[in-house]
Amino acid sequence: MRLNTTAFGIAPLVGLLLLASPALAEDPTTPPPDRAEFCKQNPAKCEEARSRREAFCKENPQKCEEMKKKRAERREFCEQNPEKCQQQRERMKQHRAEMQAKCAADPAKCEEMKKARRERFQKRHGASSEPAPSAPEAPSAEPEE
Repeated sequence: MRLNTTAFGIAPLVGLLLLASPALAEDPTTPPPDRAEFCKQNPAKCEEARSRREAFCKENPQKCEEMKKKRAERREFCEQNPEKCQQQRERMKQHRAEMQAKCAADPAKCEEMKKARRERFQKRHGASSEPAPSAPEAPSAEPEE
């Protein structure tokens, strides 16, 4: 049985985006897809995110290296398969929009789903019980082009 490795690459991104969306939704300065433009307008937020990422990498060098490796693999995949990569990005954007609409329609149910996801994530990854801080680069999981 051959496993679809693309699904394994996309699933964590979906989970990350769903976990990050509540914090990002409350912040009116949510970064646009163009990170460089956001950082020009909000240098303090970008610097804060960089320092958090650096601190995380100092505390978790192995996880940080794994994330760098996965980003490089994804970037290579997108260079080799630009059409497929674009289709996946569009599906992710559509899914994100659908989830935001569902959350707007029923915020209580949305909070329950988010709480359940956080708990599952913490069980799997041994994360701390406090919610992760929002970072400007969270919604832009795709490599920069």
